[in-house]
Order: sequence, then C-alpha cells, then structure tokens
Amino acid sequence: MLFYRALATGVMSVVAPVAAVTSAALPVLFGLATGDRPEPMALAGVALALGAVLLVSQDRSAARGGSFASVLVALAAGAGFGGFFVLLAMAPDGSGLWPLVGARLSSVTLVALIAVTTGRALRPGRGALPVIAAAGMLDMAANVLYLLAQRQGMLSLVAVLVSLYPASTLLLARQVLGERLHPIQITGVACALGAVALIAVA
Repeated sequence: MLFYRALATGVMSVVAPVAAVTSAALPVLFGLATGDRPEPMALAGVALALGAVLLVSQDRSAARGGSFASVLVALAAGAGFGGFFVLLAMAPDGSGLWPLVGARLSSVTLVALIAVTTGRALRPGRGALPVIAAAGMLDMAANVLYLLAQRQGMLSLVAVLVSLYPASTLLLARQVLGERLHPIQITGVACALGAVALIAVA
C-alpha cells in the first residue's frame, strides 16, 4: 500500500529505485549476518547493483517538484519489501507455496480492515479492473519466482537481483508514461545489466 501511495504522489522513476535500494539492503545485511558468503565477483556485482539503483533514482526534475514526502513513503515501502524477502527466506523449503498463500491472506485481511475503519470503498473505478487483475497476477508471479530463486541461491544475491527492477520500470515509464531518462539514469541501467552479469557468472 505504501508503494502504491508513493507511486500515486511521486514520480515513478524516483519512487521505484528508492524503494528498491531499501528492499535490497535489508536482505543483503541479513544474508551476510546469517552466513551467506558470496564469491568476490558476486560481491562486486552486489556493489555495482546498489550503485545502479542509486544512479537510476537521480531525477533532478522530480527534486524540483517537491517529492520529498513520496521519497519517505518509498523508503518505508522498501523496508516492508525487504522484511518480506527476509521472512520468505526463513520459510522451510518443504513449505511449498504456502508462505505466499499466508502472505496474500494477511494482506487482503489488512486491506479490508483498513477500508472498514476508514470508510473507504473497495470497489474499483470504472475500467480499472483489468489493470488491477494484471498487476495482481504479475505481482504474484514475481513472488513465486522470488521464492523459488531464493531456495536455489543465496538471499544476499537473489534479493539484489530482484531489486534491479527499477531498470525495467524506467524503460516502461519512458515508453508508457513518456518520462524522460537522463544520462545518469541510462548509466544506471547499464550498471544494472553489468551487475546481473557479474552475479550470474560468479
């Protein structure tokens, strides 16, 4: 909810990277603290990935637009994502997809409670249902793929790869919303691709 709120009040090309760098930092710290020992090349990829997230988050036009509040909300959203990644990593391998079922039931219950207590309607706006359904399917598919990837690799690497999504978000924002990429952001996308390569070959 915080992430969608930040997207609604801020600029996508800033909100997504800010949330991503926060969501990557928590699992990396947790993974290293609990015994993850990536190869040196993979660690270089992690450092490059975090740098890439910082680069793609540079948007001077958004800074002039006064989006500081949306950045704070994005930071809180990223902390929630990072905690979610850590908790999924703690689920036993034999639990199948049940952790995601529990997560979805919890989130639906929370949204319903908030709607009831604040008096907000849960009915989607006209024409919004297809977009909502598509977003939900993509979100759940991403969660399933993350859970499967985390069970095959180290949390400190998988979480960083997952957090590179702002690169694709920037490209989509350019094509769909017409947001322009600055040279420093294009450099960040290139760094993201290099980070993926380093982590993949390690």
